[in-house]
Amino acid sequence: MIVIRQVLRRNFPGIGETPLRSGKSPAQLYLAPVLLIAAMIVGILLSFQPNDLNYRLQIVGLGLALGCLGVALLLWELSVTVGVVRFENHSPTLRFTYAPSLDLLYPLAAVLIMIPAIVALFALLRGEPAAEIGLGRRTANVLGILGFVLFAQQLWALRVPRGLELTSEGVRGVRGAGRIALNWDVLDTASAMSTRTGAKLGLHLKSGEVHVLPRRLIGSDPDAVAAIINYYLRHPADRNHLATPELAIQLVARSS
Repeated sequence: MIVIRQVLRRNFPGIGETPLRSGKSPAQLYLAPVLLIAAMIVGILLSFQPNDLNYRLQIVGLGLALGCLGVALLLWELSVTVGVVRFENHSPTLRFTYAPSLDLLYPLAAVLIMIPAIVALFALLRGEPAAEIGLGRRTANVLGILGFVLFAQQLWALRVPRGLELTSEGVRGVRGAGRIALNWDVLDTASAMSTRTGAKLGLHLKSGEVHVLPRRLIGSDPDAVAAIINYYLRHPADRNHLATPELAIQLVARSS
């Protein structure tokens, strides 16, 4: 499947009603990623100082891990823009999703975090004293466990398909936020919710329960996705068009 990026017209229902990044200035948006990438650069520069090869490799691995996390935070944050939806083409349902390449960033960071432990393990196999292995055996082990847990968590998340899927039966998803399976008759409404970290998609059930989905997990403007869900909630006769994603979105645009 290929993920299509579609820019919606400004008169599309709901567009611009909820601030995408509430209260965030450009400086706030880029601060954490820039600090992590700066830490990567510092780590790489430090690796040129000592003569200990194990230490050099461990510092480079740790620096690259921090840089990868910085890039991941930045790309995930910028993956959603106002008035833009992303969905899989040639799909039998309308599935809002993000670019598949983003799935590689956190597993890559996890592997990079494990590098100090891997280097330490090889050093031990070569017979080097445990107290003289680069960052130290204890630090390397802690980083190795941390990286392994993060990598295992990413693998566990694969059990749920990417994105939020709209079918003739209901709404399903979503990787990263737990498994959701809602029939249309239990859904009351959908809305873009303004939170401290910006707009999120809220699925309000008739029971009073609310499922809140971060915008990055659907790869689309929450205002637009909420409008599309509400259209098919009110027009059950049109739900068969969800099998043709582009047509399904066009129907909502024509209703505005």
